[in-house]
Amino acid sequence: MTGHDQHATDSCYRNRVDALDAVWCRWSEIGAGLCEQQWSSATRCPGWDVAALYAHVGMFPSVLADPPRAEVDASATVVTAVDILRGFNAPGGVAITMAEQVATAAVSSADRCERSALVAIFAEDGPRAIAALRNRGPRSLVPWPGADALTTWAEALRIVLMESVVHVLDVFDGLGLEPNVPEAALRETTHLLAEVAEPVRLIEAATGRSSDAPLPVLR
Repeated sequence: MTGHDQHATDSCYRNRVDALDAVWCRWSEIGAGLCEQQWSSATRCPGWDVAALYAHVGMFPSVLADPPRAEVDASATVVTAVDILRGFNAPGGVAITMAEQVATAAVSSADRCERSALVAIFAEDGPRAIAALRNRGPRSLVPWPGADALTTWAEALRIVLMESVVHVLDVFDGLGLEPNVPEAALRETTHLLAEVAEPVRLIEAATGRSSDAPLPVLR
């Protein structure tokens, strides 16, 4: 990797960390103003209320701040965020086979948590995770659960940011609010989802040359 490439990678990583920080601040701000009825609002994710979405995305801050210790085999295949998402969402992929288990875990976790604790995940654990991310090398390796492969922190961060953006949009929708998401986070998420899509079909559909849209790309 040239010095220019390394600088570009470092800059992208810092920008993504900043974007994630801003999105998690939005999660914290929204949660701090909710009444019990709003926490129980149904969302467009079947079976998930707002509290369940908080519990689901809330798994990320603590894991990023204190990732599980695991042996990293430097000779193992290193995959990208796109590789992981395509694999998870392929027929028979984890996004399909574990969907019910993930939903049950989110609902159960929300039922066990005080609402203030759900907010604290983003208000208190979030900044700790962001600080940890800032101290990590974007090209250092980390196992990604369910993928049986390694990825870099820069690529792992892309998935966490995308999940945080997609689900905060679910929260806004469930609460009947206009979406208010930081622009940089929306842009990063759009870039990742576009990369997951089959490129020729995406270009053809986006330019009105085909009705064969390659969407959705995620379950």
